[in-house]
Amino acid sequence: MTKIKKAVTKFFQTIAATFKANYTKASYWAQIIGSVLVIGLAVATVFFNDRIDTNMVLLIITGVGSLLAFWGVITDNSILEDTGNTIKTKANTLASAEQVVVEALSEAQAKIEVASSAAASQAEAQASQAVVAAYSQAASAAAVGDTVTASSAATLASSLAANLDSNAQSVTETTSESASQAG
Repeated sequence: MTKIKKAVTKFFQTIAATFKANYTKASYWAQIIGSVLVIGLAVATVFFNDRIDTNMVLLIITGVGSLLAFWGVITDNSILEDTGNTIKTKANTLASAEQVVVEALSEAQAKIEVASSAAASQAEAQASQAVVAAYSQAASAAAVGDTVTASSAATLASSLAANLDSNAQSVTETTSESASQAG
């Protein structure tokens, strides 16, 4: 536990030292604000399904830069003014970075969906095997004249099959809803 505490303490000390050394530099603030913009826009695009194209990203980044520069002029804050101007100047670079982040997040999201789908397929296969096993047990019991066991196994198999059909229907509806929302 003390190793973790020391690592966290060192981490925050490093951040504090970096802040103290750079808080008067416009490029430092431009980097922080640019990163927050890029990450925020990428997350909005991927996870909230907001359709933000490159032109909109450029408009947002340039707008934020302009507002910062304007506020810097009004308040006579040269750091804020320089930060806004730097962000406006680097708008194309930031928009490209946002696109790279969106592509990486989209790829990761697709891989997660594929893994989830594979897990669902495996669960469905196991459920199908359980249905087959229950019907097989019912048939075996019926063959030897054990009607109580045969009836019980047949009821279980029927219930499992109905549950499997219900789950398959639910997955189909969810998939079609997702496809219609994506389009």
